[in-house]
Amino acid sequence: MRIPPISNKPEKVQLDRLGHVYFEHPDLDKFSEFAKDFGFIEDKRTKDRVYYRGYGKDPYVYVASRSKDDKPRFHGPAFVARSQEEFDKAAQLAGATLSDLKDAPGGGKMVTFNRPDSTFFHVVYGQEERLVDSQEPSATQEQQGPFNKPFVKPRLGQFQRHHAGPALVHKIGHLGYVVPDFDRELAWYTENFNFVPSDILHHWDFSNVDVLTFMHLDLGKEFSDHHCFFMQRAEPHVKKTFVHHTSYEVADYDTQQIGHGWLAKKGWKSVWGVGRHVLGSQIFDYWADPSGFKIEHYTDGDVVNENIPMKREVVGPFSVWGPEVPKNFGEKEYK
Repeated sequence: MRIPPISNKPEKVQLDRLGHVYFEHPDLDKFSEFAKDFGFIEDKRTKDRVYYRGYGKDPYVYVASRSKDDKPRFHGPAFVARSQEEFDKAAQLAGATLSDLKDAPGGGKMVTFNRPDSTFFHVVYGQEERLVDSQEPSATQEQQGPFNKPFVKPRLGQFQRHHAGPALVHKIGHLGYVVPDFDRELAWYTENFNFVPSDILHHWDFSNVDVLTFMHLDLGKEFSDHHCFFMQRAEPHVKKTFVHHTSYEVADYDTQQIGHGWLAKKGWKSVWGVGRHVLGSQIFDYWADPSGFKIEHYTDGDVVNENIPMKREVVGPFSVWGPEVPKNFGEKEYK
């Protein structure tokens, strides 16, 4: 079926941004090796849990826990409420469970929803944000100036100098689910929170069946990422919702390419990239973590606000340039 018209309303819970995600890994030490090479910064470690941050304002962007039964799991995204009032609205929704984040970096409180498809959704508020330096940190840049183009060359007498290293993560940008009960789950998210479609895709021969939507948070005139969340209608043989990938912003194309080379040198599994997406425009680079979850570096993504119209179009190429999309790109795990 087609996705009905979706718009934001004041009575919905107003979310500000995607803050972090939760994963379980059978081999936490192995994941820690990958995380360092991927560009995460370890902020806090306990016996069975590690908090990783980027260099943005969020106290952490990724929480990795040790699986007790050797099975990898995704335990959902945590979005930041725009105010205490909005957090309180989330806490009043059906199925909400309140918890304290006093042991996590930055503190705060969290509301958790256990969805019928066995996924989780979290809303947080009251975290102490990090102080962000105006100078972006880098593990690979020795000297960098503006980009010289054919007719405009602002970098005069300066040189671009880099060295090998990981692509440091700024923030978490988005995640997406592949969902068997697509219509019900999409309705829950969009009826309760300020998610609105940026793009809706359908198959050319099934024009009344929408199969994927990229959604942003409606912040009014304030701009937000083209998508922080996407949902894809699962094929009939898929019986359980799974996370397709999570994605993390890096500074620029040089950083991303050097990070790609660093991960390859360390022996990690490349999934797809480097290339340029069509919808969202990001330069992308997908990898498989040690548990088989797809994880992406991206840079140069689009931003939108309430004045940018939603588009509905036929499913087309997902990249402008780059390698061919792998045939198994839509699968749950990469080993």
